[in-house]
Amino acid sequence: MTTLRAVPVLLTVLILSACSAAGAGATPEPTPEPTPTEVPGAGSGSSGGGAVPPGGIIDPGGGVDPILGQATFITPTAGLINQHPVSVERVRATGDAKGVTAELRWWSGVAPCNALDSVQVSRDEAARTIKLTVIEGSGRGDVACIDIAQLKATVVDLGVLAAGTWTISAEGSAAAISLELS
Repeated sequence: MTTLRAVPVLLTVLILSACSAAGAGATPEPTPEPTPTEVPGAGSGSSGGGAVPPGGIIDPGGGVDPILGQATFITPTAGLINQHPVSVERVRATGDAKGVTAELRWWSGVAPCNALDSVQVSRDEAARTIKLTVIEGSGRGDVACIDIAQLKATVVDLGVLAAGTWTISAEGSAAAISLELS
């Protein structure tokens, strides 16, 4: 009986010694460098990001932004409950004499558990600043919510603004941008 108990211990010792002997003279292989992959939509001037088109979208990040993959553009949903502000990750804007629009991007869960309720616009004409706050809520009723992040975007019409430099910011970690209107 004692001999049978020693068999698993002996096998373990033999396996460990064989592994250490095999690896003793081996040279470790270098970790391969990651291969860069193109961000969907990059360089096309589309909503996917990329270069700033002349007279078009202002991109304060300058270059490829890892959060600007293919966003799902959404519109407000009526009747949501549990409204709360979300953290906007990116603000982009374009404008001319006919009006200004701002694009907001943020990460959130999927509908109906996380849906766009509204975007609050706070404008100070004297200081030429605009602060945007994205408000999300959830649908009514008992729904099982899956925990999946989704890159969302919406476009806000800011109307016609006076000529000059405007600062546009959003609730969250997005950098404020300056928009020059003539």
